[in-house]
Amino acid sequence: MITGAVLAGGKSLRYGRNKSLEVFEGRRLIDRIAESIRAFCAPVFIVANDLSPYYDVDATLVRDIIPHQGPLGGIFTALLFSPNEWVFAKATDMPFLVPALVEMMLECRDGYDVVVPVSRGQHEPLFALYHRRCTPAVGQALEQGEKKIVSFYGKVRVHALAEEQWRRADPEGLSFLNVNTPEDMEKLKWI
Repeated sequence: MITGAVLAGGKSLRYGRNKSLEVFEGRRLIDRIAESIRAFCAPVFIVANDLSPYYDVDATLVRDIIPHQGPLGGIFTALLFSPNEWVFAKATDMPFLVPALVEMMLECRDGYDVVVPVSRGQHEPLFALYHRRCTPAVGQALEQGEKKIVSFYGKVRVHALAEEQWRRADPEGLSFLNVNTPEDMEKLKWI
């Protein structure tokens, strides 16, 4: 089993309010995401600086060990608290998950520390698998003031899942759609 980490510590500046609490198809984004990863993750963590909005979420709440470090800090926290060797990290503003893609990623993990899809030439680090072997490299990146998740990738073994590979599991790329503005949320209704 692997640990699921829903990273919910974002400031939602472009959205204007906590987007993880927005309702889509009758459920809050945070609940929808926690439920979707529960199929292959146990436990499921909600990692955030402020846990108070999430007391009613059916997941284990974990406060960021180093506050205000963004998603890199959230991944660090999840790795430290995980009872499992692997953590699946997912952003709270990515409402879709195609299980076949996660299964593909799990099949690719042997011999690697990170399994991360590449979409349009960019890593998708908020929909990725991280082995606890990454913990020292993530901690060092945080000590150096890094904010970008990919900043530690050069120090670990990364399997970058090519777009032509992952599109066999998720042809539409739904797993990588994210919600940054209220307009983005409106667009989801048409998907």
